[in-house]
Amino acid sequence: QTELKELAINSVKVLGFATGVFHVELKYTSNTGPQLIEVNARLGGGPVRECNRLVWGVDLVEEAIFCALGIPARPYSPPTPNTCIGYTFVNAQKSGKLT
Repeated sequence: QTELKELAINSVKVLGFATGVFHVELKYTSNTGPQLIEVNARLGGGPVRECNRLVWGVDLVEEAIFCALGIPARPYSPPTPNTCIGYTFVNAQKSGKLT
């Protein structure tokens, strides 16, 4: 986890960002270690906001607003997660209406 966290932080910094809320995707492979997939200066989509709120007690929308207003954003983050969350998406095989 330390290697992934360092890669995420360094990736945002090398792009010139100092404040804000970012969507960073990484993976860890046994052959090459931590690998960057994506960095964006935006919130993550889907359930990302709610997952962060429940697991870490941090509202990413609130933090993004603080950053936009120049209010220092240093949310408290507990040393261990508040809970564990898992989710999945079920994609439709074709378009249409459910009946």
